[in-house]
Amino acid sequence: MHAHSRLDGWPARVGALALAVLVLMLMAWIGRNDLPGLSFANVNLGLAGGLQNEAVPANANPELATCLEQRLTVVEKMRSDGVVSDAQYETFRNRAIAFCEAEHPPGG
Repeated sequence: MHAHSRLDGWPARVGALALAVLVLMLMAWIGRNDLPGLSFANVNLGLAGGLQNEAVPANANPELATCLEQRLTVVEKMRSDGVVSDAQYETFRNRAIAFCEAEHPPGG
């Protein structure tokens, strides 16, 4: 007879299943903008304190406001010219906002 290891028991199997689910969730989160048919463009968890779905406050960094104005104008033009679809527009818009926030942090 063979002695059973702790890795053969049900707790280890439940742990392995939980780990597999966590890895799949991480993979989905990392590739969220590449998943067809799913739009996470408006998801803002507040992790970075971004302006994703907010207007730029009047007291925000002036360089941030200039960057946002320039980048969002370009994205709007791309949408009006039919270069990007409505779904792509949200992604491009959110990426432009994230870029500007990274280059010129709000309030600083």
